[in-house]
Amino acid sequence: MTEQFARYEIDLNAKCVCGCMEGDRVHKIYRFPNDYGASVVSGRKENGRVGHYRMFVLHFESPAPEHCWEITSDNPVSAGSGTLECGDWDQVEAVLQRIFSLPG
Repeated sequence: MTEQFARYEIDLNAKCVCGCMEGDRVHKIYRFPNDYGASVVSGRKENGRVGHYRMFVLHFESPAPEHCWEITSDNPVSAGSGTLECGDWDQVEAVLQRIFSLPG
């Protein structure tokens, strides 16, 4: 798993109440300079590896450190759907690149 967007990762997992960390899952939240970002949650690990990923496109409405955001579907990446499914990390990074490229 490469991590070309690691510098945009913010740690909001301390506030996360969704239970996503159960089952040894991965949960990463990204904030890009265009005030868009993503929440990426993996499926449970099976046979020692993560299977698929679920992503939500986020729009941030406040500056750091608050990082108030909402899930947005009004953008070309999620195209009316609140959830994006990715089969592997390469697909996740391709979607992150599309979100990173959205106009601010």
